Amino acid sequence: MVIHKMKRTENDSCPTIDSAIIIGYSVGLKLITGDGAQSLSNMAGSYAGKELGIYAMNEGYEFKDIKDVEEFLKQLKFADIEITEENDEIVANISKCNVCPKRICGYEFERTACPWGGLLIGFIGETLKYKLGSQMDLKPAEVCIIRLKLK
Repeated sequence: MVIHKMKRTENDSCPTIDSAIIIGYSVGLKLITGDGAQSLSNMAGSYAGKELGIYAMNEGYEFKDIKDVEEFLKQLKFADIEITEENDEIVANISKCNVCPKRICGYEFERTACPWGGLLIGFIGETLKYKLGSQMDLKPAEVCIIRLKLK
């Protein structure tokens, strides 16, 4: 297998070690899988979200509703995130994302490799016991909207 280097247009470092790991992982998925990167990011993100939920609850965090989830995720400083629950869906608006390889490092590639959809499904599923599916409107380096449908 030949792995090609991906062009990185920004020389700034990632804002945190966590974001460096997630961005590096996302770019690696894109290099290995091409157009399948978003599907794999969703799957990996869902398990990361599940494990994060288990960790948070074991550390004593309580999650009674979607606002508790939002407040916890804000503490991670991965992005500015607003989450609302509307009828049969949860809507997450994500901006100033610190895990976006296009926004932070200026990586240039088609489509996306965003962990947020899966991360939210896994975390909310674990903490609030919701069963969710996703529909994403991703605009890297801008505002991404993720709609999670209640199943």
